[in-house]
Amino acid sequence: MEGIEEVFQFHDTKGDSKIAASQIGNCLRSLNLQPTQELIERMTSQWKDQPETRISIEEFMPIYQNVKKESGKPATFEQFQSLLSHYDREGSGNVKLHDLRHMLQNLGEKMSADEVDILLGNLEITDGKVSINELIRMIML
Repeated sequence: MEGIEEVFQFHDTKGDSKIAASQIGNCLRSLNLQPTQELIERMTSQWKDQPETRISIEEFMPIYQNVKKESGKPATFEQFQSLLSHYDREGSGNVKLHDLRHMLQNLGEKMSADEVDILLGNLEITDGKVSINELIRMIML
């Protein structure tokens, strides 16, 4: 509970020991959960039309517990490696930048072009390819 209180204090912009409903996803991610946007929207649907509604820690706890139960464990390095190896056609340990962009923008929980640019901005791109291991290390930080 101490970690949750700390996250609440950080996201409390008014000093009322509450957070805006729009901050629930950020709080959950700060608590090392990885909910999808769909899950967050489902858990916060009652505040959809009122994203600035302030919620207390008591209102947040059931959401936290449900998301913790539903979102499971974070992916391991090996799981990321296995997934990305399907895009490594040459077996070189690299993935083509355009394949990676396509995957991130079109599969699963889609990222915008700007989000992909930010993600890839810190990676070394050589001959239009990105190191799978370097990408995974950056993602898992």
